[in-house]
Amino acid sequence: MAPPAGQIRPGRYLAFFLFLVVLLYALVFATPNHKADPKLGIDLQGGTRVTLTARTENGGVPPKESLEQARQIIETRVNGIGVQGTEVVLDGNNIVITVPGEEGEQAKDLGQTAQLRFREVIGQPVPAQPQKQQQQPPTTAPPSTTAPPAASNAPTSKPQGRPAPAQAQPTSPSQPPSSGSGQPAVPTDPLEACAQYKKDSKTYAADVKANRQSDVDVPDLIKLGKACRQADQLVPKGGQPDPTLLQVAMDATTCTTGTTVGDPLIGNDDPKKPLVACDQDGTAKYLLGPTFLSGTDISDATSSVDPQGAGYVVNLTFKSGGSKTWADYTTANVGKQAAFVLDTQVVSAPQIREAISGGSTTISGGQSGFSPDEARNLSEVLKYGSLPLSFESSEAETVSATLGLASLEAGLIAGAIGLALVFVYCFFYYRMLGLLTALSLVCSGVIVFAVLVLLGRWIGFTLDLAGVAGFIVAIGITADSFVVFFERLKDEIREGRTFRSAVPRAWIRARRTILSADAVMFLAAGVLYVLAVGQVKGFAFTLGMSTVLDLLVVFYVTHPMVVLASKSKMLSSPRFSGLGAVQRLASERRARPSGPAVKEA
Repeated sequence: MAPPAGQIRPGRYLAFFLFLVVLLYALVFATPNHKADPKLGIDLQGGTRVTLTARTENGGVPPKESLEQARQIIETRVNGIGVQGTEVVLDGNNIVITVPGEEGEQAKDLGQTAQLRFREVIGQPVPAQPQKQQQQPPTTAPPSTTAPPAASNAPTSKPQGRPAPAQAQPTSPSQPPSSGSGQPAVPTDPLEACAQYKKDSKTYAADVKANRQSDVDVPDLIKLGKACRQADQLVPKGGQPDPTLLQVAMDATTCTTGTTVGDPLIGNDDPKKPLVACDQDGTAKYLLGPTFLSGTDISDATSSVDPQGAGYVVNLTFKSGGSKTWADYTTANVGKQAAFVLDTQVVSAPQIREAISGGSTTISGGQSGFSPDEARNLSEVLKYGSLPLSFESSEAETVSATLGLASLEAGLIAGAIGLALVFVYCFFYYRMLGLLTALSLVCSGVIVFAVLVLLGRWIGFTLDLAGVAGFIVAIGITADSFVVFFERLKDEIREGRTFRSAVPRAWIRARRTILSADAVMFLAAGVLYVLAVGQVKGFAFTLGMSTVLDLLVVFYVTHPMVVLASKSKMLSSPRFSGLGAVQRLASERRARPSGPAVKEA
């Protein structure tokens, strides 16, 4: 026989809630290699904050559209690489990345521009340090490229450093601002430009490595670099390179081991012009032709173990247009080298042994290959695209959690005091119902903790001070639901019903009010989450989540326990229920005459 309208089987509801709690904590503790505590934000556990400063070719202010596009790409990289709890925000012309915990080192690589270009290798690579390479002849047996995967045994590795996008025009001698050396910024003679570039670029690189402000004017230095390392005379169409200019351009190019720090052409090399570039080990210099294929033609990039046993490789899959270009180029240039250039550095320069078709190829990291982290980071950066601007890390600092923990401790103390006062008030005002309020809030806290732990593992949710504030506000929402139910229960008893008969009627009326109030609160939290940025999103998320959990606790804990209390002789007695005054008032109303007395004149 089905229960009357408004009646429930409280045991089933409480059993379902208990099952849900057991299931959640089974997921919390049964998952290996995970701590049973929520992930904390940078303000609670400390971390790293990196400020990326945009750098344009002319030294001007970068467009807001480009900055926002760069922020979105970096945020996508964060999600793809798996750095959880990271915040990427715009601060004027800078992008600020905050990474909680011990993953701060990864934040320094998130601003990589990662412009991948495919260029023809002209001639043979030249040792970057001849005095140390005298007994080692220049490379005569370059790595080879075969059918997919295409590139193997490249002479370089370590895709580190700070990269950038490409756009450039031929340098013009009509722009005479001076560089840090006080000489004309762009001499009309390419040989003079190379001499000045060599001097100023060494000064700039030393300043960058020392993390100090450089007196060298970067826009002018970029123009000098183009005049020297990207001169048209280096690879003239239908002719031979100018040997004097080529030698001077090679000498002016300074190679550094495993880093691109200090290279002014990062993000500013012209894909339509030749380029003098170093490999990533800083041991060889290459003369490269114009770009014949770019990284924008890549549809996917993954990392895997090299089948030939040389570490890890990066597997590239081209789009349809890029696949045709790569196949045509390899067909027409069998026996030549093709350089994979990442941010003006040669990652790999394999020799093409045969025509390659099929839309895929492989970048290897030299004889030892890439390490697992190097291959993974490079593939992720290439997969999620290049940035529209060049960035340099102007500031990287470690953030202490002392202030955040102190604020959290003060907030928790204040919340505990307020919660204790609520418990005391509810106990004296509602008595047994107040005790049920306290028990319901404890159940809410139990389930909230488990959900926080699991969300931290599954979606990388981190709890910060704003999120804690959202939970404290939600306590009031939960307590308000109890008050609505209890006050409706009192109204039913005032009308003359018993505690037991008043519960189902009071619940039906209170339920509509509770659902309406929580629906409004959830919509407000959702709108705030969509429109807000930064830590305000954490506040909105915890507020909305707590609102949903409030309904769960009220429906599956508070209401069933009140039903059980109404069926108990001891708990439903006026002495324990706290409803004695209301019941006496109802009795007095029943004892009064049914109609008003009429006085006759």
